Amino acid sequence: MIDYPEEGESSDKGKAPLVEEQTPMVEDQAPVVVDQLQIFQEALREQQEGLERQRTAHLNLESKVDGLVSNVGSLNDKFDQLLAFLKKP
Repeated sequence: MIDYPEEGESSDKGKAPLVEEQTPMVEDQAPVVVDQLQIFQEALREQQEGLERQRTAHLNLESKVDGLVSNVGSLNDKFDQLLAFLKKP
């Protein structure tokens, strides 16, 4: 059965939900918060160092690939010269 508000009763429809008030930080919690902040800062620093290592490795790999591409181009040129030499009568 559907409940309809009685005449004169207010409805909860369209009202914002109640927000619980945050309890103020107790002084005993402060060291825990500081410890958590230090843990997060350390994790962030480690993540940044890892990203820097990846960036360096990527640049190193990119330069090696560029070198290989250059070598392949040089080998193609030499191969073309050999083919041209073999085709001469």
